[in-house]
Amino acid sequence: MSSRDTSDETCLARPVEAADLVPVLDRHQQWVASGWECGKRADLHGRDLHQLDLREVLLSDADLHRADLHDAALCGCELLGADLHRCDLHGANLRSADLQWADLHDADLHGADLRDARLDDADLHRADLHDADLTQAALRGADLRGADLRRVRGLTLAQISEGIIDANTRLPGAASE
Repeated sequence: MSSRDTSDETCLARPVEAADLVPVLDRHQQWVASGWECGKRADLHGRDLHQLDLREVLLSDADLHRADLHDAALCGCELLGADLHRCDLHGANLRSADLQWADLHDADLHGADLRDARLDDADLHRADLHDADLTQAALRGADLRGADLRRVRGLTLAQISEGIIDANTRLPGAASE
């Protein structure tokens, strides 16, 4: 065991430096490109990644549940099928991010920039999206049951109708066409 190896509890509390991510992201890219046969899935669950610049990074199918990504730059990021449940993404820039099939249930996305994001078939049940910007976001088949959509900017009735809502979904006061 090297001097850099630590227990899970220590790792969870330690912020991740951008340089430490390079080998993790390289192995993850190899894993995705090989059809999950070579390399290794990125496991960043519970890690402190707030305010990092992860623009246009490939994180499809990555494990980021319970990670702190508040105020992170994730615009153009590929997060298809990523596990982001209970993730702190408040204030994150997810503009044009691809979040199709991502698990975002119970995630904190308040104030996030999701303009032009692809959220088709994403699991957003019980997610906090209040004050987020969903202008031109794709929500076809997105699970919005119990989600907080109050004061969401750019959300239209057409977008809402493409998602799955229930009586517990907190809708904005007036969604425009």
